[in-house]
Amino acid sequence: MKNLLIFGLALFSIWSFAQEDIKSSGVSNFSISKKEKPKEVKTEKEIEATDTKGSGKEIFLITKKDEKGPEISILNPVIEGDNVVQVNNMKLIVGGKVSDESGILTVLVNNNEAIVTADGSFQAEVLLAFGENNVQVKAIDINKNIEIKSFKVERKSGEIQPLVTEVEKTEPKPLAKSNLITLDWKMQGSSPYKTNSENYSIAACIGAPDKIVKVSLFHDSKLVSQLQHKDVTFRGECKFNVNEQVSLQKGKNTFKLYVETETGFNESEIVVAYDLFNSKYYALLIGVQDYTDEAISDLSNPIKDATEFADILKTSYTFDNSNIILLKNPTKGDIIGTLHRLRKELTEEDNLLIFYAGHGVWDEEMQLGYWLPSDAEKDNPVNWLPNTDLTNYLSAIKSKHTLLVADACFSGGIFKTRSAFGNNMAIEKLFQLKSRKAMTSGTLTEVPDKSVFVEYLFKRLNDNKNQYITSEMLFSEMRMAVINNSSNIPQFGTIHNTGDEGGDFIFIKKQ
Repeated sequence: MKNLLIFGLALFSIWSFAQEDIKSSGVSNFSISKKEKPKEVKTEKEIEATDTKGSGKEIFLITKKDEKGPEISILNPVIEGDNVVQVNNMKLIVGGKVSDESGILTVLVNNNEAIVTADGSFQAEVLLAFGENNVQVKAIDINKNIEIKSFKVERKSGEIQPLVTEVEKTEPKPLAKSNLITLDWKMQGSSPYKTNSENYSIAACIGAPDKIVKVSLFHDSKLVSQLQHKDVTFRGECKFNVNEQVSLQKGKNTFKLYVETETGFNESEIVVAYDLFNSKYYALLIGVQDYTDEAISDLSNPIKDATEFADILKTSYTFDNSNIILLKNPTKGDIIGTLHRLRKELTEEDNLLIFYAGHGVWDEEMQLGYWLPSDAEKDNPVNWLPNTDLTNYLSAIKSKHTLLVADACFSGGIFKTRSAFGNNMAIEKLFQLKSRKAMTSGTLTEVPDKSVFVEYLFKRLNDNKNQYITSEMLFSEMRMAVINNSSNIPQFGTIHNTGDEGGDFIFIKKQ
């Protein structure tokens, strides 16, 4: 114990001498820092009230954070104390005003976003169940401070009453109509537009000086399609091209195109009439009776038959005289040239009837039929017209319906099927489907000069009282009469490899 006391006194003596040396030398190897007094901090209001001139004090500006929620005033419905609001409506317009010094971020009514105007007016629709309903209005400012007001609404009955709307909704300023926005309809043909097809293509070119916001197409006041600005692109010379496939109703169809840009709008309207009577009918009637080759016997009636057929079509049916072509004693070149012209002229909405009266030849070994134009030679087939050439043209001509009527030896290879009977589809359905049909007088190697086939064909067309008659119906009405009054067995069917889709050629009586 005595030794420990002596050791402690020695250590204390050494520490005391060290402190004296440090003081005398003025050198400090150790520093003990003292906590500095914090600088004076004041709020913004306190700083404004303090005169710092000559004070030498360092002052920091601290802006106080907004922690107060928005103020909510509910103006509709009128709420009196804790009373439950009673209504008969199934809908309630909740409206009022909100304010906040930092700015309103959103207003939610039953968690659905309300319409809010710049002055803080808000409005929202609430659907009410029968009985008591809780309605909550929640306002949130940009600092995400929240204020909530709630009330109860009782729906007493199911009677619908006019909605109470004390809060006026701010309507956007209407756009002015602009002639700088152009709507150029790009329809087939000229106005008034007519078609015999249920399926129709609406086309238009839109020009605009500024950005297109919306393009809307209406059919009889019903919206068909609407494109927003993100779907609108530049295409060719137009700022936007409209190309819409629509289904027409029987009669007049009104189409309206509405275009809105950032600065204005424009609209345009057209009428498209859909009816089978709008069909354009063409006829190519060929009568060959005089042959340059004396080895081929002349006939007496083909030109007379072709001429009578033209009279029936333009008098009783919807064939315009300007669209009827009558070829009398044509050469092979005349026939091919006319088919080539029809190929360029006819459209997918047109209909074509081809009638041939004259000699025909059937080559059994080649399984090929021929027509004999006026320049045909008996022992040289160079000017014969094979059915393969004919069917190639029937396939290339863009008509909707083509009917071939041949009073000649013309059977075998031209038909895909010999029978098309039993088709009970409605007239309009048959008309919409493309067709390539043929009826021929029979399978004789030579045709009698006076044709029973032509006689009953014309008789049935003249006696017809129906507004529409299909080629199949026409053939079925004359078939047995031809068989009973001649040795011919007439043929009817679909022409091989020409694009038939199951429709039929329809004769339309003039009204």
